[in-house]
Amino acid sequence: MTVNEFMDKKIPEIRLIISELNTVFNSHDFLKKFAKRFERDYINFLNEHIGNEAFRNIHSQIARYLSENSGTLQIHKKQRVKSENIFGEIDEIQEWQKV
Repeated sequence: MTVNEFMDKKIPEIRLIISELNTVFNSHDFLKKFAKRFERDYINFLNEHIGNEAFRNIHSQIARYLSENSGTLQIHKKQRVKSENIFGEIDEIQEWQKV
């Protein structure tokens, strides 16, 4: 199952994750809660993309899903912000606002 297929099936849970976040949040905030809520599935996705870019690849797919389904998820893009990723590196990522 692809990330998109998985997330399509989990729309209610994804909306719940978003409801638990601040009105303005970034992709890293979402990813942390997503990884905790769907830990087994998240690990399986990472295992399917073993290599130096596994995290970046999966995180990009999840963030792209948020963007492509922002209307359904009742969020919209604000701006790009700098945020620390799970490796302690600073990335420029998307900031979101709940509608």
